[in-house]
Amino acid sequence: MREEARREGVWQFLTYTFVLVMTFLTIVPLYWIVVASTLPEQAFLSAGSAPRLIPGGYFAENFAALQQRLSVGFLFFDELLNTDFGFVGGVFNSVFIAVAYTLLSLVVCSRAGFAFAKYEFRYKEPIFYSILATLILPIQLLVIPLFLLMSQLGLTNSYWAIILPWLANPLGIFLMRQNMKSIPDALLESARMDGATEFQLYYRIALPTMKSSLAALAIVLFLFQWILFLFPLVILETDKYTIPVAIDQLVGAQRVYYDQIMVAATLSIVPIFFLFLFLQKQFVSGILAGSVKE
Repeated sequence: MREEARREGVWQFLTYTFVLVMTFLTIVPLYWIVVASTLPEQAFLSAGSAPRLIPGGYFAENFAALQQRLSVGFLFFDELLNTDFGFVGGVFNSVFIAVAYTLLSLVVCSRAGFAFAKYEFRYKEPIFYSILATLILPIQLLVIPLFLLMSQLGLTNSYWAIILPWLANPLGIFLMRQNMKSIPDALLESARMDGATEFQLYYRIALPTMKSSLAALAIVLFLFQWILFLFPLVILETDKYTIPVAIDQLVGAQRVYYDQIMVAATLSIVPIFFLFLFLQKQFVSGILAGSVKE
């Protein structure tokens, strides 16, 4: 018993040590980005000087320089406003696209997952595994076909060009299918006998029981769209960029504006941080809900 207790104690010590080390390696770079955004560029680029770990007072100056450097407008108000909003325009574009995409993709993925989990139809398994197979396709391979398709539809330089191609997210469909398989078939049959339609089975029975899974998927979908870079770079014009593409414009041929990059990176981290902080419990329980195979 003592040997088992000692062995268990050693494993717990190693586990906690690993978690602490990984947490440290994750938090320190993020903290330094935030600190660097409050310092003048010379303060963290001077050779031989120790890294500054205490925030300074130059965030407003760096943000003002960032606003002046970039020229980004609001896609949503493109026909109403013809003005420059700087980096704030990129933030608005990214937030609007990510939120709209997340909500629409949640509907598409949840309905597809419900169909694959609770209905029997011809070629069900081949279709499902074909959808999963698209996960191995790199975005670089899809950029040109999607650009040509969006051009033929007249959707270039618009929100829809960024949102529509990724609505049926394969990972989201897989996660929803795995979670909805846990819904008892007897419950659905009972609702059918009471006169419920198929759509009512979906939004009155399936969705309320999938809140944790939907929250977990929402974080995944939001993050996917938030960091999407290559396709927005190709499909959007230079004055309608999202955050990742706008940050890329700070890397010039002659100079890299590190102080402004740090400010932009700090502002781009904030929405993800608060989203995960708000949904962290649902995220963990939602991911684990689909990990048990019946």
